[in-house]
Amino acid sequence: MTRKFDVIAIGTGSAASAVVSRSREAGWQVAIVDSRPFGGTCALRGCDPKKVLVGAAEAVDWTRRMKGKGI
Repeated sequence: MTRKFDVIAIGTGSAASAVVSRSREAGWQVAIVDSRPFGGTCALRGCDPKKVLVGAAEAVDWTRRMKGKGI
């Protein structure tokens, strides 16, 4: 079975999602290829989770360093 696509997006991160959305709005046939869960690196494994963990670690660090200083 042969299928034809106007756009093939590699990955499901924010950049690919933007291209896919605009391509579908234009009426193009689109395929998405990703070996990992939908959402991309930043949202699932990269930037966003890292920022949450770093923020929590900084809060714990500040709390420990302020102990005994009246705060």
